[in-house]
Amino acid sequence: MKKYMLLFTTALTFLFTIPVVNAQTNPFIGSWLGKIDASGLQLRIAFHISEQENIIITKMDSPDQNSFGNAAHKTTISGDHITIDLPLMGAKYDGKLENDSLKGTFHQGGNEISLQMGRFEGQLSAPKRLQIPQAPFPYKEKEVTIKTPDPKVKLSGTLTIPNGKGPFPAVILISGSGPQDRNEELMGHKPFHVLADYLSRNGIAVLRYDDRGVGKSTGDFNKATSLDFAKDAEAAWNFLHKQKGVNKTKTGIIGHSEGGLIAPIVASANKHVGFIVLMAGPSVPGGIIIPDQQELIMRASGTDEKEIRQQTELTQLIINYIFQNASSASLQQDLTVQIEKWIKELNFPVPKSSSPKSFARQTAYSYTTDWMKTFITTSPSDFIKDVTCPVLALFGEQDLQVSVRANMEPMQQLLHSHQGSSVHAFPKLNHLFQTSETGSPSEYLLIEETLSPTFLEYVSNWILNLK
Repeated sequence: MKKYMLLFTTALTFLFTIPVVNAQTNPFIGSWLGKIDASGLQLRIAFHISEQENIIITKMDSPDQNSFGNAAHKTTISGDHITIDLPLMGAKYDGKLENDSLKGTFHQGGNEISLQMGRFEGQLSAPKRLQIPQAPFPYKEKEVTIKTPDPKVKLSGTLTIPNGKGPFPAVILISGSGPQDRNEELMGHKPFHVLADYLSRNGIAVLRYDDRGVGKSTGDFNKATSLDFAKDAEAAWNFLHKQKGVNKTKTGIIGHSEGGLIAPIVASANKHVGFIVLMAGPSVPGGIIIPDQQELIMRASGTDEKEIRQQTELTQLIINYIFQNASSASLQQDLTVQIEKWIKELNFPVPKSSSPKSFARQTAYSYTTDWMKTFITTSPSDFIKDVTCPVLALFGEQDLQVSVRANMEPMQQLLHSHQGSSVHAFPKLNHLFQTSETGSPSEYLLIEETLSPTFLEYVSNWILNLK
């Protein structure tokens, strides 16, 4: 199977203590540093092994993923061998001491990755995030609460308004898929904080908010679909539209990734929306995006072409089945049976840590959630064609998640006669609109840049120049 980028949880405090004899002379005591090859990138891994009251304690750092102090569940030493168990990460390290070096294997998610480590001293640091805004800010900022049509859902957000009389152009920011806070924070990056800061410094009011069930917002994220998130987004837009100092005819929406699907849903129904900006917004259904995304990411990760073909064939079979049976009450159970059958027919390489039956069951579950079924079957064109306000659709040429090859031409066709609208692709930018080498998601955390300055300037100028 291909090597996926390793993602570690933080603040793990679950310890299993192992008594050690003669810990003072134990050659494993100390700090060890090495690198693993994860999806073609070199990620640093460090183990800090210490002895406290005759007990061995190990903590792990993955500094390139901004993950520090992860406590091992158990550390076992036998002669010149050491095993470090990290079950909450689904990981384990087996190593052997050779000439004051550790040589061994890091296990996670069915992958076995060589990891050679040497002693080190000093502090490890995470990749820099130089664009995160620092106070004091040259604009007004306040915490707000937004009511939605659902009494169980109240959105908590941050409103930034430029200094001066106004009225100012204004936007709400809609995040991509998965539970996101108001800053769309991931891997130490805060794209929406950077974007809001830039826009408000340049005369544009911005409202960004925590997704329902995230941060200070109430509600259940896991039971919602893109259509539910669209209701939340419209409530946020209505709130912003009513604010003092906001230009009522230039109150728009910026949506990233799934947010680029939600923005047209809102604007197609609400003709008062002044404009929308789609950051890597899809123009085709998720049923087309998912296999395209899988193929591009696997190839960028160096996966064997045969395995890529097997994966995309299995994915396409699953998607076709969902299109045909989306309303079935027994979809998950029936799809599980089908996937098990397809695994045999395709000779599909199930991960070592799983059986064909459990893999089929887990895969069927992930593809039959309400959110996933909605994403697979919803066509963005059904909403984009009914949008009457100006649309700016932006792509990164290195985007492997919502690719130019699958989405740009259909978007151009949808907007070719749409007044005031345009489609633009930025060279070298990835799905997060960072300057990248390959566009692989495994690069996101290693790139210091959060948002390309060229991208920021382009968006700001387009909004400010709207007539």
